[in-house]
Amino acid sequence: MKFTRLAVIPLLFLLLLPLPAGAQDFRKWEAQLSQFKEWLDVVGQAGSRLWLRLDSSRRPHRLYVGEGFDRADHTVKEEFVEIFSHYLAGHPEKYALIDLFDGATGAPIGEFGWGGFKLYPSYNSLAKDAAPRN
Repeated sequence: MKFTRLAVIPLLFLLLLPLPAGAQDFRKWEAQLSQFKEWLDVVGQAGSRLWLRLDSSRRPHRLYVGEGFDRADHTVKEEFVEIFSHYLAGHPEKYALIDLFDGATGAPIGEFGWGGFKLYPSYNSLAKDAAPRN
């Protein structure tokens, strides 16, 4: 009777472990992350300047955004930060915490975290400034 109890414990332990991801999943994630990186390179410093630099020396990551970010509408900003978060997390279904800073002044302008994407009320977007005032 003791022998069967000892044999059941490892079996139960193995059943409780999550199934490992297949090689196909890793290839799919890797391909998606490489697409994220290519797109982030295009919208980075040499492209539309949505972002200028990244400081990963501390957590949450500090992302310094440029004038392209300021000119973009809210939806584009949110999608950009979400993709950047996936890329930093190293998985297309997980997120990394990001603090957003203005690239010119270094002032905090927003964050992406547990509560989603949020821009601080003190942030003045060029898109808002360019809108006609009545």
